Amino acid sequence: MVPTSQPQRPWLVALWVALAMNLLNLFEPLTVDDVCHHYYAAQVADAPLDPYGFDLVWHQKPAPAWDVMVAPVHSYYWAPAIRLFGDSPVAWHLWFLPVHWLFCHGLLLLLRRFARPHAAPLLAAIALGPNVLPGVNLMLEVPMLALAFASLNVLLRAFDQKSLGLALGAGCLFGLAFQTKYSAMGFFAPWVLLGIWHARPRELLVGLAAAACTALGIEGLIALSHGSGSYFLRCLELTQRRDWHHLSRGLLLHVAVLGMPAALLALRGFGLRGVTVVLVAAVYAFGYVGIAMVRDDDDRSAMEGAIDSLGYLAMAVVTWGTAAWLLLRLSWRGLRRLLRRGSWRGLPAAMRGGLFLAAWFAGEVVSSLVVSPFPAARRVLMITVAFTVAAGWLCARRRSTSTTVRNVAIASVLLGVGYQAIDFIEGRAWVSAATGTVDYARRLDPQAKVFFTGGWGFEFYAPRAGMTPLLRDVTAVQRGDFIAVGSIDGDELPWFEWSGKMEKVDELAFGTDGLPLSVQQNYYSGRRPLDNQATARFFVFVFRAVESFTTKELVARPNEWLGR
Repeated sequence: MVPTSQPQRPWLVALWVALAMNLLNLFEPLTVDDVCHHYYAAQVADAPLDPYGFDLVWHQKPAPAWDVMVAPVHSYYWAPAIRLFGDSPVAWHLWFLPVHWLFCHGLLLLLRRFARPHAAPLLAAIALGPNVLPGVNLMLEVPMLALAFASLNVLLRAFDQKSLGLALGAGCLFGLAFQTKYSAMGFFAPWVLLGIWHARPRELLVGLAAAACTALGIEGLIALSHGSGSYFLRCLELTQRRDWHHLSRGLLLHVAVLGMPAALLALRGFGLRGVTVVLVAAVYAFGYVGIAMVRDDDDRSAMEGAIDSLGYLAMAVVTWGTAAWLLLRLSWRGLRRLLRRGSWRGLPAAMRGGLFLAAWFAGEVVSSLVVSPFPAARRVLMITVAFTVAAGWLCARRRSTSTTVRNVAIASVLLGVGYQAIDFIEGRAWVSAATGTVDYARRLDPQAKVFFTGGWGFEFYAPRAGMTPLLRDVTAVQRGDFIAVGSIDGDELPWFEWSGKMEKVDELAFGTDGLPLSVQQNYYSGRRPLDNQATARFFVFVFRAVESFTTKELVARPNEWLGR
């Protein structure tokens, strides 16, 4: 560690950054999986002792809550806000401000240990950057990381003070993080690595035992309330089939773009001058321009000269090449010394720190591939965090890097705000689609019922606008009723095959703002975090029933998303 002066009151620094996170998300509509999480929080608000005793409707498919993966801690935190403030997304976002503060405070304390001179700007670069800010929403990742970072910090204090009590507290926090989102299991490796680094096996084992007891205790209470077995094991049974090519390509491209701040910091940490860093930043600028110019349709490649693919390729080469060199720089001297001496205790603190950060980064890459069922920005979040901390650690050991770190942090925040603005615009398109479709149908026939199909934000706002979900196997449609099929970019298909029992009336377009960039699909569930937007952001295909029927008579499309 580098003993350098640091501004006092880290809790206050964390609070300012948390306020920025919260306010920039305050009016964000529910857009993606937070729609599903709301079902569980609402159930806990109504029946806190029966969190999974209901059937939810997710993408118009009625399913037992036991068969969809939402761990309970997040629901129990959100539920009081639903009881207190009703159906108010703005109030719900405000309710999560303490969670955002815990996330920022825990991350800041870790940064003060590994990159003390640059902790505050690095916190802003991560928390307000493109890999965190647009994905805050009301999702599980930030609450899970808030608890997991807190557990690491309490564990480190337990090591420093040789305290079993603190180790117990760290374990309880780790168990709560696991029961917020199961991907917290990726923190097992940092826990063990820190225990090895500090040579504190007693505190480590006590902490891990407390984590297991906390997680299993919550699991047991859930099983008792539901009268069934393990919810975690049930979710493992329903895990989606993995397309490893798709998954690895998504990891490669998401890190290529979202890891840009860390890559620029690492280059400065290598000793490259500011001019070189600026030239490398120009490569990223070229990539963004290429993405904005050409829409990805999976039919072009860099070999065929596609500008967007060339942009992604250039960013991937720079980011991953820098990451590989960083890993070598962090670990090479320490590994040589370790192999020569055969003892971890004999290594200098700097070498042990480098080895820990290298192992942490590499472990997060492996964890992302193993844990992630599909590529998305949130699936590489811990990779970019570990990458940034490691790059900051290197910068902290080189003089005259403060200006570069500050400038990179500013650039990262501007990018994060830009991504967030795009996300907000696209969320508003879902809201407009719901209200606009009902207004359209009412003008045609004020008495007709309006059914809908479509996921994510449209699923949340359509019922609030007055539509009824068209549920598989259970819905009766009368002749003359409308069926609104929501579709992202016009490409998203409904759950049923087209039928002669309905005729198309119109096609409504929403989100025709002209901004040529989009995050709504790939950032949350695709290979690339940012793409060109050449059409309206959301379409609603309006059909009308030409005869009465039930949805049992419709042919369902194959569902490749198991357990969702």
